[in-house]
Amino acid sequence: MRRIGEFLLVFLIVLTFFYMKPVVLSQKSPKPVDELVVNEIKPQTKATQQNELNATGMSTMIGLSETQLKEKMSNPKKEWVVGVNRKWLVYGDNAKNYYQVELTDDKVSSIFVLGTEVDIAPFNVDMTLGDVSEITTIYPNFEFDYHDKKYEIELTEDDMNYRPLVSFDNGTFALLHFNYDTGKLLGIRYVGKNTLVEMIPYQLNEETPVKPVELTDEQWNQFNQANTEQLFTILNVMRERINRKPYKLDTELTLESKKALEGFNKEPKSVIKKEDRLEQWQEKVDSSNPSDRFILVDEEMERLLKLGKPIDKNTHGLFVQSMGDVPFIVSNWFVNRFDQREIKDAKDEYIGIAFNKNQVLVLFNQKAVNTSLTTESSDNK
Repeated sequence: MRRIGEFLLVFLIVLTFFYMKPVVLSQKSPKPVDELVVNEIKPQTKATQQNELNATGMSTMIGLSETQLKEKMSNPKKEWVVGVNRKWLVYGDNAKNYYQVELTDDKVSSIFVLGTEVDIAPFNVDMTLGDVSEITTIYPNFEFDYHDKKYEIELTEDDMNYRPLVSFDNGTFALLHFNYDTGKLLGIRYVGKNTLVEMIPYQLNEETPVKPVELTDEQWNQFNQANTEQLFTILNVMRERINRKPYKLDTELTLESKKALEGFNKEPKSVIKKEDRLEQWQEKVDSSNPSDRFILVDEEMERLLKLGKPIDKNTHGLFVQSMGDVPFIVSNWFVNRFDQREIKDAKDEYIGIAFNKNQVLVLFNQKAVNTSLTTESSDNK
């Protein structure tokens, strides 16, 4: 009897399994396609509310008049006039004490700091991005009002890693430039809303209202000369920061860079062969947007260098077509994974610099092309 009972129990379990299987399977079967409801996820465009740091030090100087500035910071070492109603006052002359203050319409519009001993609290030059994130959040977007208009700024992944933006509670901002190689803070650019809108270092939600200014040849020559000295100075301070010897300005390399730019502008197709690339370049030439940059690819750069008829085959260089100012251009070279390779070479000692309106070409070499015409870097300090 016990065996019969066990048999009946097993039989009932098997019978139940076969009867229930269709029900279970029907519950797990997918719905027909036309019964599915798809929830579309749209990207969020609303900017995040940022935490603002307490405004201290350099950030409190933005907006001061030139008179007020000089009451606090007297005796600048140099003055560079780089545009209509725009100039830089230079303080310091080495990697420890260097910074420069931009004046637009006689008011402080930005401050660019490179010196390791200049007070930049709450930041310091040994900081990494991780260190900065401990005192403030690194945001991918910002929103602010300026002249009755609302602006939204969006940072790319590279922006957040190498040139993030932080805000202060007095309405100013700081662009933090990190060295691509070391990951440490290399420079800081303090700006107000007006400079942030006009400089456009990041993607904006709308086209900037900056109007191109028509300049005379005499004005271009004046501004280009000031920008040449500015680029040479900043480049050498940054070289000192990364433990490299300062460059010496070589006249022959400078002539080669000028000759190359002249040839390029006379016949752009001699450098840019592809029609689509040529159209892209022309768009940047016609643009008044400072963030619109055009950089030559390797083969185009080789053709440009040949136009300068270099005496030494080891000459190499960097070219930029941009409305951006010199501190922004040079800082970008050090945070760009490709450009920084050109300027970190410890063997290079000589450079030539040429500006042609919104174009700049810098040539590098390990030796002086014409030693008798070489200017020591210390002569320009």
